[in-house]
Amino acid sequence: MILNLKDSYISFMSSLRYWMAFNVERACQSFFDCVSCISGPLGLYRNDLLRQFLEDWYNQKFLGKHCTFGDDRHLTNRMLSLGYATKYTARSKCYTETPSQFLRWLNQQMRWTKSYFREWLYNAMWWHKHSLWMTYESIVAGIFPFFVTATIIRLFWMGTLWNILWVLCCIQLIGLIKAAYACILRQNLVMIFMSLYSALYMTSLLPTKYFAMITINKSSWGTSGRRKIVGNYIPILPLSIWAAILLSGLGYTIYRESKEDWTSAAKKEEIKYLIYGAVAYVSYWLIMILIYWVWIRKLCRKRSQSYNINV
Repeated sequence: MILNLKDSYISFMSSLRYWMAFNVERACQSFFDCVSCISGPLGLYRNDLLRQFLEDWYNQKFLGKHCTFGDDRHLTNRMLSLGYATKYTARSKCYTETPSQFLRWLNQQMRWTKSYFREWLYNAMWWHKHSLWMTYESIVAGIFPFFVTATIIRLFWMGTLWNILWVLCCIQLIGLIKAAYACILRQNLVMIFMSLYSALYMTSLLPTKYFAMITINKSSWGTSGRRKIVGNYIPILPLSIWAAILLSGLGYTIYRESKEDWTSAAKKEEIKYLIYGAVAYVSYWLIMILIYWVWIRKLCRKRSQSYNINV
């Protein structure tokens, strides 16, 4: 459970994402006895098994450097390497703090991405010891960012305005369906805001993943105390490059289509659908922002540096 979900929009969205990650994704993995990462704040292991690899786990190195993050994922992988099952239960609860500043959140995601791809290589050696689902999910999760990147770049540079708008609307619709399912599962309407998470993924997480892979051998934490002003602005670089690629592609598409004859009946019909689609897409976002501002924003007021925890 997120201790500081009321601090900002970022921490609020992270709380929704955490709930989905544990109660849907990890729960599914648990069904097949292959939870990929037992979260550090609350994990229980058999002591007799820990003794078998404790020194190797503590002194883990990657490309010649000592690993300083992702220790919980590697510990889980060590268990999986022995052929044992890893499980998740929603009955165990703990409180953890998440970054509330955008830059600090990016630094966190960069660290997690580095450890994910590093541990993906280690995890792949033990697929044969576990359910086929573990292999399937690992492969899909591994190639998904590359597939999305190639699709978006091709869409913005070689597609049409209608193609771009159609894909954006489809992404939002799928996000809304997932959010509606989460609302039913959790029995809480607040999960409807999970439909907005796709924007964070497409604009921020996706480019950060590539920068993390390029700098995977950098083992510094890239962060400081949570309540200090963040001093690492490096994660802004991949976001700037990503924005430049997409905006230049969009500009090129607009220029290319401006050369066409828009007076034909087909083009007039396309303009109509473009207007309808754009209005629907923008209206959805405006409505969700309004609901967030009226309903949730009051929870995100500046708070004291103490928390009340019900035990």
